[in-house]
Amino acid sequence: MSAEPSRVRVWSICVLLFLATVLNYLDRQVLSLTAEHVIAEFGITKEGLGEVIAAFRYSYAALQIGGGWLVDLLGVRVLFPAALGLWSGAGILTAFAASVAGLKACRFLLGIGEAFNWPCALKATQQLLEPKDRALAVGLFNSGTAAGSMLAPLIVTAITLTYGWRASFVVTGALGAVWIAAWVWLTRGLGRQLTRQPAAFRQLPASLAAIAANPRFWLLCLSAVIVNSVSYFLADWIPLYLKTERGFGFASGNAVSILVFAGLDAGNLSVGFLLRRLIGRGVPVARARRVSLVICCFLMTCAAGAGAAPSAALSVLLLVATALGVAGFLVIYLTAVQDLDPERVGLSAGLLGGLGNLAYGLVSPSIGRLADLRQSQTAFLLVGLLPWLALAGMWIAAAPRAQAPAAAPSNKE
Repeated sequence: MSAEPSRVRVWSICVLLFLATVLNYLDRQVLSLTAEHVIAEFGITKEGLGEVIAAFRYSYAALQIGGGWLVDLLGVRVLFPAALGLWSGAGILTAFAASVAGLKACRFLLGIGEAFNWPCALKATQQLLEPKDRALAVGLFNSGTAAGSMLAPLIVTAITLTYGWRASFVVTGALGAVWIAAWVWLTRGLGRQLTRQPAAFRQLPASLAAIAANPRFWLLCLSAVIVNSVSYFLADWIPLYLKTERGFGFASGNAVSILVFAGLDAGNLSVGFLLRRLIGRGVPVARARRVSLVICCFLMTCAAGAGAAPSAALSVLLLVATALGVAGFLVIYLTAVQDLDPERVGLSAGLLGGLGNLAYGLVSPSIGRLADLRQSQTAFLLVGLLPWLALAGMWIAAAPRAQAPAAAPSNKE
C-alpha cells in the first residue's frame, strides 16, 4: 500500500505543476517570438503564419473538450508526463521542419500535448491536497502562465541571437526531459493517491446535453470566443507587430513585448483586489462584477487606438492597458464558469475553452492577411470593440446563481 506523502513532497509536486505551466507557455511562445525568421526562411506570408498558428489552436481545442475525461480515465501520474513529453518533442521537431506542412504538423502535436496541462494540474491538486490548500496550489501553478510568457522573450532572444531560431525550439523543448525525470522521481509510490477514476462514457452525452440546455452557457460563449481570442491575439501577434510595423529590432521588440505580458499578469491580480475592495464596501457581488467588467472593457478599447497611435511608445502603452483589461475580464469569466454548473465544471470549462480556441484558429489566417495588406488597424479596431459584445452576455452570466425561493407557508390549520 502506498504511504501518505509528506507535505514537503506534496508541495514539491505543486512546484512541478507551476514549472509545467511555465514550460507550457514558454514552448508555445517560441514561434511568435521568432516569427520573422520563420517567415523569411520558409517564404510565407503573415497569412501563412496565421495558418500555422491555427494548426495549434485546432488540436488544442479538440483536446480541451475531451481532455478532462481522459485525465479521469487514464490517471495523472502516467498521462501528465506523456503529454508534456509530447509537447516537448513537438517543440524539438519544429527545429527540423523542412516545409510549411512540417511546421503545421509540429504545432498540431504541440496543441495535443499542451491541452492536458490544466486538466492534469487541477486533478493532481484535487487528489493530493485538502480543500483548504487547493486554492493556493491552483494559484501557484496558474501563475506559471505569466512567468512563462515573461521568461520566453529573454530566453528565446538570447538563444536565437547566438545559435539561430531553430536552436530556440530545441533548447526549450529539451527542458521537458528534466521535468519528466523530476515528476517520475517525486511521484514514485503514489499510485493510490494519483489513481485513475474511470469515467462512464455513456454519461457524457447526457452531461453535454444538460450544459447545452443552459442559456448561461451560450452567454459565456461570447466571452470564450471574443475575449479569449483577444488574449491569444496579444500573445501570438504583438511581438511580430512591434518588430515589423513599429520599428523595433529583434531583441528590443521581444523585450518590449514583456511589458504586454506583464500587463496580463497585473490584470489577474488587479481585478481580484478591486472586487474585494468593492464588496468590502458593501457593494453586492453582482454589481461589483459588472463594474469591474465595464472597467475592463474600457481598458480593452485602448486596442482600437494602438494600431493608429502616432508613436511606438504610445502604441505599447495602449497595448499594456488592453492586456490589463483582457486579463481582468477573464478572471470574472472563469468565476462565472465555476458558477455555471458546479457538478460539471471541468466539462463546461473544456467546452468553452475548446470553442474559444476553435474560433480563434479560424480567424488567425485573416489576422495575418490584414497584416500583409498593412491593415492591422482593422484587427486592432475589432479587438477594441468586440469585447463590449461579450460584456452584454457577461452582464447576465456573471450574476450569482439565484437561490431557490423558500416554500410558501401553508394556510391550512
